[in-house]
Amino acid sequence: MGLFSKLLNAFKSIRLNDKNAVTGHALDYLLIGSMYAEQQSAFLNSYETGLDESAISNLVETIWGITNQQEAVEILHSLISRNQDTNIDVVYRAFEDKQNYVDILKSNLPENESEFEYYLDLYRKLNNVVPELIEQNVITDFAQLKKVKDSGWNFGRAVFLSRCCYELGYLSENELKEFIAKSYIGIKNYCSTWQEYTNSYIFGRAIWGGNNNNGMIQIANDLLTNEKSPLKNKAYL
Repeated sequence: MGLFSKLLNAFKSIRLNDKNAVTGHALDYLLIGSMYAEQQSAFLNSYETGLDESAISNLVETIWGITNQQEAVEILHSLISRNQDTNIDVVYRAFEDKQNYVDILKSNLPENESEFEYYLDLYRKLNNVVPELIEQNVITDFAQLKKVKDSGWNFGRAVFLSRCCYELGYLSENELKEFIAKSYIGIKNYCSTWQEYTNSYIFGRAIWGGNNNNGMIQIANDLLTNEKSPLKNKAYL
């Protein structure tokens, strides 16, 4: 199933598991992966994704390059720790002070050429993505993104990817629950509300280079307002 088809399916309905649903705080933890789950037309409220094995294998093995337990753990740890990168704060400071951005970046970022180019590229992407998200009414100003960063994108992918790895046998149930709990605890350092979570996911995906922002905005709106959505009556994480 292509991305466009998945987005269309996500608009049509919220998929819920009526037989093996997770409830309470465990559901809150699970919902950190709801944006990614909706992209894939998966269940929102269970460890089981509801996707067929070929779709899960394609996502995990082909897209993420995970073929065993060690690779799964390494990538999930990487996703969970990405927002701890202090160089991102330097890039954000440069973005807010464009007149001095060259000095800020050169004085505070690693001297290694490839590393410096990585953060310079991020700075350039901010100049395109932030005005676009303001125009699309996702945010009103950069200060909102400076707080939440792309935490929803990183922690959200960690949660849903851990579910897929569990279904393929690359994670035990205890490992699955551990990664989901760590993601929930981690994102609370950045996001206070589910609206902030969806915004940070949209931001992260846009920075990564994903197209169809409108589609992601629609998914976020559906999660927050659809009567069937587990997020409908939730405001705070």
